[in-house]
Amino acid sequence: MRIKVLIALIIAVVTLAAGIALLLLVPESEPEPEPEQPVLPTSGTVADLIDVSYDEVSSIKFIPREGEQYTLRMGPTSGEVELDAANVVFPGFQFALQAVFMSATSLKNINQVTDTADDEQLTLFGLDVPYMSVIIEQTDGLSTELQIGSEQVLGQGRYARIQNSREVFILNERQGLILTRQLEDLYDISFYPFEIFPDEESVTYMIDHILLEIGSEVYEIQKRADEDFEGIPLGSSRYHLLQPFVGEGNDHNVQTLILENPAKILPGSVETVLPADLSAYGLDVPDRLLLSDGVWSRTLLIGDRAPDGEGQYIMIEGHDAVLLDPTGDYSFLSISPTKLRATLIWLHNIVDVSSIRYDLDGDVRVLRLEHKDDDSLQGWLDDKEISETNVRRLYISTLMITVNGEADEPMPTDEFPSYSITIYFTDGSIDSIDLYQLTESQFLIAHNRESTGFFITRMTLQQVLLSRFEILDAGGDLPSS
Repeated sequence: MRIKVLIALIIAVVTLAAGIALLLLVPESEPEPEPEQPVLPTSGTVADLIDVSYDEVSSIKFIPREGEQYTLRMGPTSGEVELDAANVVFPGFQFALQAVFMSATSLKNINQVTDTADDEQLTLFGLDVPYMSVIIEQTDGLSTELQIGSEQVLGQGRYARIQNSREVFILNERQGLILTRQLEDLYDISFYPFEIFPDEESVTYMIDHILLEIGSEVYEIQKRADEDFEGIPLGSSRYHLLQPFVGEGNDHNVQTLILENPAKILPGSVETVLPADLSAYGLDVPDRLLLSDGVWSRTLLIGDRAPDGEGQYIMIEGHDAVLLDPTGDYSFLSISPTKLRATLIWLHNIVDVSSIRYDLDGDVRVLRLEHKDDDSLQGWLDDKEISETNVRRLYISTLMITVNGEADEPMPTDEFPSYSITIYFTDGSIDSIDLYQLTESQFLIAHNRESTGFFITRMTLQQVLLSRFEILDAGGDLPSS
């Protein structure tokens, strides 16, 4: 057997060597020459097509072969260009308007292709039916029409001529791009005004009101101003939830899940103006996001993803055009409401509390407080006086009913809670938390008889609260944390 294998290996090696030798003897084929690039046809002559100063121009009209025509004028403010069209859906983007205006009034030292183009050549250059006609009206009544034709074969510019002239010139690539812009290319379609929000970071710290509507779900968040923190408990969150429940927000999640992603919204193009069928873009019943900084306010309408998955169809309320955002992150549309809530369920100042009732799985305990004029207090647990330090630390433990995770189970309607804590305030109002057993180790947290969507574990409850009563009953002092 080994001999047969050895013979087979020898034959394979010999065959391989013969093949290599044969390849070495075959002459290499000549490499195919790269196709010659067409040479830009110029006559060697340069000329000034248009050269007028701003104060000599009354208007510049742009008439595209396809699309809506528009007119540019110098505005009353120095350097500002006005945009005029039959259907102006957005204000003009000043940087783009100024670039177009300046390019149209200054076309100097332009390369000439020919000075004797016949009709066939004009058709070849796309100048029989121009791609764009640019009519410059001067204040003295004179008018000049620049006609722009096809792209040069290398994509290095476009052919152009003055109306009725047989002289054909080639605009460079930049001039060709700027002077053939459609009306929608000149719109300022940014969601955030640059003068208010110069960067993404400014959006995340300047926005103070958020209203997000996803289908039938509504999320409303209000950011507290610095002065709003006066008189509220230490540890209160920066963001306050108003819908779908009222309470402290989870500052980190509001920032990262609600604000950081919308800060990246950057419409890249106008998909269609005056859309006839919004349902084609999922914008007939859109999700809505309102953002405000107290003075500026804007609402974004959010539709479907583009068919290829590259981008999101959106509209800016008040502007009848569908936009495409090619890069924005819209993951906030799948936000869970419970992620927006602070991990602490409640937070109150002890100075406003008169007593607390603890129903602990059948064992009732009552903490009664008496406030002094010097901000000190006395406290009694089940009519037995305890030190002020222990009163304050037990109160802090009461506020430490915190969440360990999300609970999808519905609120029980036919059973009593295992644990209930009710805070009675000096003004007669109350606030309560009920804990309903879900499993051996988890309790659903209900705040004022409504489910929070969170659960607390038996271990956490024991650590933050139940163990405190054991220490007090043994005559000890509560730990500071």
